[in-house]
Amino acid sequence: MKSMMKILSRYVLSAAGIALILLIINFTVSAAWLVHAGKITQKDYTISQLADGLTKSDGTYKLAESARETIEKRFQWAMLLDNNGSVIWSNNLPVDVPLQYTVSDVAGFTRWYLNDYPVYVWRHTDGLFVLGGVKNSEWKHRIELPMEVMNNILIWIPAVLILNGTAAVLLALLLGLRLFRSLKPLAKGIEDMAGKRPVKLSTRGLLSELASGINKTSAQLTKQEAALNKRDNARTAWIAGVSHDIRTPLSIMMGYASQLENDPELTKSHREQAGIIRRQSERIKTLVNDLNLASKLEYDMQPLRKDTILLPPLLRSVAADFLNGGLSENYSMDVTVGENVQTASVFGDKELIKRAVTNLIANSIRHNPDGCMIKVTLDKRPGYYILAVSDNGAGFRQEILKKLNRPISSDELQNHGLGLTIVRQIIKAHGGTTDFYNLPDGGCTTVLNLPVSTNDYMDEPHHIP
Repeated sequence: MKSMMKILSRYVLSAAGIALILLIINFTVSAAWLVHAGKITQKDYTISQLADGLTKSDGTYKLAESARETIEKRFQWAMLLDNNGSVIWSNNLPVDVPLQYTVSDVAGFTRWYLNDYPVYVWRHTDGLFVLGGVKNSEWKHRIELPMEVMNNILIWIPAVLILNGTAAVLLALLLGLRLFRSLKPLAKGIEDMAGKRPVKLSTRGLLSELASGINKTSAQLTKQEAALNKRDNARTAWIAGVSHDIRTPLSIMMGYASQLENDPELTKSHREQAGIIRRQSERIKTLVNDLNLASKLEYDMQPLRKDTILLPPLLRSVAADFLNGGLSENYSMDVTVGENVQTASVFGDKELIKRAVTNLIANSIRHNPDGCMIKVTLDKRPGYYILAVSDNGAGFRQEILKKLNRPISSDELQNHGLGLTIVRQIIKAHGGTTDFYNLPDGGCTTVLNLPVSTNDYMDEPHHIP
């Protein structure tokens, strides 16, 4: 916070400095212009009107009502001197104003003051019209205005504006470059932190406290990153080791259970129990494999053996495996491939894509024990192939659906968890997205958006809607 206040105060002072410099420049130019140009009074026209408002009729002077109101509002008094310097008419004349003047007296007050009253004069047909203001109400200074300056005034004004603008831009640029030089190492340090690279900035200069804070943050992040990597590597290694250690006893259990299941000397109930052991052992083996795969996908440790994959044959192959694997008659399966995707291909890992589709079909079977209709469809939209697996079963519970459609960890999905987590991870590893929906008429659908391979996308015709 102290560093931010330091920066703020520094640039507030800089802005004040710029304002002061511009003020000095403007004052200097204005003063020079005033000294050479003088001042044109704006009261001349008004005084001439007031003088014209004083008329003589039958030997008596009469002031027009509008002129009288103007004198009362804007000035204080008025008088008319004849050619001998005597006051022959007055209005609200103060007592300290003389009634007789010599030529030198008139010359003295004509442009300045009369007993501290600012006065303005205008020639009248009968003498000199004098208009007085309130004492000490105005400052008057003698300034002359050469015609050459007046003729060039349209050049002076743009020149002053250009001078102001140039000075402001140069000063702002100077301060901006200084700030840029101070911020550039900090920006590079933040970029390095974002890239998980260690940062060590110089702690001297205006932004020293910020640089020190970034250094400390970088050191902490580096330490935490090392600890997380160590933990993740240990967890992945542990899962891989446990998976390997479990496979051997499971294989033995499955082998003996299969022999017992087919042993004619055992009773039917014993053979059925052996079958249960075999199936549950196979399920445990699948779960162990899924856990190992999910862990590798989570930490980008699963190698992707990418190649061009034709999607229609892959989908038909997965469906055939289920139908030929003893799928109950309570389930039906349909694969629909659009006319525009008969040769659809993506660049990816064939076994992982196949695993994702298999998991979705298996999920529909597992959560609809009374049977359902499963439909696998393949279609296309610009840039993506749309692979959907739907069923008309129970669908997703609302709380599960909310978790499925946002980034989640596998332990949040409960009984819908590991298989769908693997699906999401596989599609993400291929640059795609996964969406889960419940259907209005019952059941659910999972949509996999797989990017079209570059060559396939470039070869297809593009239509502007």
